[in-house]
Amino acid sequence: MAKPFVPWSKEKNDRYLARQAALREQTDRSIIAGIAAFREGKDVAAAIEAANAPPDKPAAATELPDLAPLLETRKVRVDGWTVEMQRDFIRTLAETGCVSHAAKAVGVARTTAYAMRQRATHGTFALAWDVAIQMGRRRLLDIAMERAVEGREEPVWYRGEQVGTRTVHNDRLLTFLLAHKPEPAHPELTPDELAAMFPRMLDSIDTLLPHPLAVRLAAERAAAEQAEEDEFES
Repeated sequence: MAKPFVPWSKEKNDRYLARQAALREQTDRSIIAGIAAFREGKDVAAAIEAANAPPDKPAAATELPDLAPLLETRKVRVDGWTVEMQRDFIRTLAETGCVSHAAKAVGVARTTAYAMRQRATHGTFALAWDVAIQMGRRRLLDIAMERAVEGREEPVWYRGEQVGTRTVHNDRLLTFLLAHKPEPAHPELTPDELAAMFPRMLDSIDTLLPHPLAVRLAAERAAAEQAEEDEFES
């Protein structure tokens, strides 16, 4: 027999929300500390441990660290990847939609290209990568759509000899293409807007963008400060 549903009291709900807020703040503090340590070449694990230390320890951080450094753009230097190599890789990726082809075009291994992207997942290189894949897939889809609609010529054989050709349409391919909805490369910008920005991405290919977590936390801080100011004035 199922247990009867018992709604939470307001006090229990408030305690739950407070625990969730504290957990989120602790998680954010740990991530920010780890990112800052990585940028400065320090021990990431030690920075995260210090951020999670109990309040009675000297190394504990009772507040989130300064977000200003993570909200600034800066240049990324990677050994073995010149700026022109990065641009050539992204251009080829946009033309072919294939990471292996783009990596081969600049003389690096496919795994090296993924490692390069992983070094700065919120950099212009990573964003341009997603946009290039989107552009490359659009070209491939255009070609596939054309073939699905127009069909392809197949030889017709009779007694071992080709006596003509016939046009064959791929209805399954057409159905797939019509239902295909690729994942967006950006949560707010449309594919057309990203494609228009693509040349500018190439110009700033080695730029590290503001960290998304820092942007969110900064917005939350600003909203909280504005709410306090509005409450004080009212």
